[in-house]
Amino acid sequence: MNIINKIKTSLFGDGEEVLPATAAPKMPMSERERNVYDEEHLRLQKLYEKWICKDKWLLYKEGIPLLFGINPDANNSGNDESIKTDELWQHAQECVQKKLLSILNIDNSVDKWEVLPVDLYRWAMVSRISVPDEFSVLMTFVIQTVKPEQHSHAHTPVEQDAVLQKHREIVLGAATSLLVNASKQCKNDQGEVVALNISRLIFENQQEWFGQDVPLLAETAMTDLIDEYIRLTRPII
Repeated sequence: MNIINKIKTSLFGDGEEVLPATAAPKMPMSERERNVYDEEHLRLQKLYEKWICKDKWLLYKEGIPLLFGINPDANNSGNDESIKTDELWQHAQECVQKKLLSILNIDNSVDKWEVLPVDLYRWAMVSRISVPDEFSVLMTFVIQTVKPEQHSHAHTPVEQDAVLQKHREIVLGAATSLLVNASKQCKNDQGEVVALNISRLIFENQQEWFGQDVPLLAETAMTDLIDEYIRLTRPII
């Protein structure tokens, strides 16, 4: 049984259930799916079933759109979608240069760069990119059940985790510095330290802390980290 058939069986059943002689005629699988799931879920499910079975994706034309649930074969993306994909494409190129995202044919022109679906998914998770649930479910299934290919870069997640940890340390160091040197901007009108205020200051002045690097933590991730840091360092009365 191939990957996609396993996925379909685990999610929808094998479609071969035996009904009693007195039962009504069996409802077609497509109609049963529509009764259980909304149209957007089914669209994404079928989209990823088609693309995950491919060995590799073109990073710019296929991989980046798929992270947003956009069909690479369609030419109907709106302005908002174009802005999102263009921003992520710029971020992806920077990560490739820093060896945070593995490319199969790095010597080719950027528009021909190819990436393993598993490597792109892992990079998206480390980069805190929000991907459709349907994509996560199928990729998790593939990672858990399919033996990695020999040419997969097994060290990539380790390198990404190391850089992510470094960026977390930078954020906490920046938070400490801001609490000392820009205390008023870090607090609300009641004099309470607000994690969101600190993360915005870091994000708005990221070059001061990260130099030319692009932070792997989004502003919301920074806020959660700083909030946890504040709770842990708050004196016990």
